[in-house]
Amino acid sequence: MSQRFEKGTSNKGRFFDRYAPGWDAEETVNKEAIHALVKALGLKAGDTVVEPGCGTGVISEFILEQIGENGRLYGLDISKRMLEQAEAKGFPDRASFYHADAANMPLPADCADAVVCFRVFPHINDQHSALSEFNRVLKSGGRLVIVHLAGREKLNRYHAEVGGEVADDMIPDEGEMRLLLESYGFELVSLDDREERYLLCARKKELS
Repeated sequence: MSQRFEKGTSNKGRFFDRYAPGWDAEETVNKEAIHALVKALGLKAGDTVVEPGCGTGVISEFILEQIGENGRLYGLDISKRMLEQAEAKGFPDRASFYHADAANMPLPADCADAVVCFRVFPHINDQHSALSEFNRVLKSGGRLVIVHLAGREKLNRYHAEVGGEVADDMIPDEGEMRLLLESYGFELVSLDDREERYLLCARKKELS
């Protein structure tokens, strides 16, 4: 596994740095549930996947399983400590990790079949720039998936209660999200928003 770090850490990066050492130990998410969820994302053998906000690699192992030996995973996170936890797990060389913001990814254009944002989209400070970057790195017709293990209202309420650096980290409502996606060359394919899950699937518009 290769790992590349960029200089500088944001305030939010330092916020998540503080939680990194015990992140997996305190993780209460059922791995079988995550495995089932990743299977539902429609990833195929041989896909190249970009995972912004990969953290300690909670779902990275399941993505790698889905995309197989010929697949490729690029994980990015603003927390260097989270990435160090991921590195310690010994992922194969077809997984590369970068200390980078989703709004400025060190990846070439048209390199990915899918961008998977697991429990991270609300924490992206500049969602507009991030969506522009997602469009840039995706191939024509590539998929963007935004997924959480809680619905929008429940998640937004939780972040407001936690306060501090994540107090304003919100998922837009469906109308706003649809307009946001369309502004950056995506079309909304499906949105499943229930109390225990938020799963949005969008597609980069194919070039005519």
